[in-house]
Amino acid sequence: MSKTLIGFVTFGNLPFTQLTVNSIKETTRNEIDFVGVVGKPGDVATLNWLDSVGIPSICHTENFGFPYSLNDIYDYAWKSNDYDNLIIVGNDIVAYPYAIDSLIDYANSTDYLVISALQYDVKNLVRDFPETRGYFTEKTFKITDFSSRCWELFKHYSDKPDVADMRLYDIQNMCLYKKEVFKRIGYTDVNFYPAYYVDNDYAMRIIYAKMKCCTLVNARFFHFWSRTIHQETGGSSNNYFENNRKYYKLKWGGDFGKETRNPGIVMDNRDYELGAIQNWKRQG
Repeated sequence: MSKTLIGFVTFGNLPFTQLTVNSIKETTRNEIDFVGVVGKPGDVATLNWLDSVGIPSICHTENFGFPYSLNDIYDYAWKSNDYDNLIIVGNDIVAYPYAIDSLIDYANSTDYLVISALQYDVKNLVRDFPETRGYFTEKTFKITDFSSRCWELFKHYSDKPDVADMRLYDIQNMCLYKKEVFKRIGYTDVNFYPAYYVDNDYAMRIIYAKMKCCTLVNARFFHFWSRTIHQETGGSSNNYFENNRKYYKLKWGGDFGKETRNPGIVMDNRDYELGAIQNWKRQG
């Protein structure tokens, strides 16, 4: 039997994290473990809740950003422990039935190294079910009352594998990585501080490494859409988006989908990280 770790990063917004974890527990039959990175300094509420439900936590004393937090999870999964699979999930998602199990079962039965699920976000929900718009406020779709569980109107998921070969639609909101991925391309690039374009960069490194990957179209999850920005203060902001886009273009020789060079895909140490973070903080 393979060992699978579910890893997530938080920056406040405990009710969303609780919903994420509980939805995974409720819909998954495979044996799984969890680890959470608490990225918001002083977030005692999240730390206490994780402790109360027996989930190990990694606590940051300042905002080190999302890529740095992902690297903490990699270390926990593959240096401190020996998991076969790591599934990175966002902390503002809801797992639909069969989603996590489909990723694990397909990883166990095939030689795919990276397997992503397919998101269904709040904008899709309101488009497909206009009556749900009343549960959300403002253009950013804020929600504070989860009792309606309106996302459950969506039913287009299945336990039957539906494979989009060599395609990755979402690699950091619900995506499984086998240990071989870390061995071959290593850590995420913390120069994408505090977020934005780190997923594009990691996806391109997977592609350039010629790793076998796919998306399971039947494995679905609901995404509330950037709650850290839209319902929490701090963490990241749109001010960093253009900075990180410029860095991506500099690194790859073009914007996403228009890359002209391979800057090197392997990042096998973390020694550079804090200096890089401080540099991008100043620019942000």
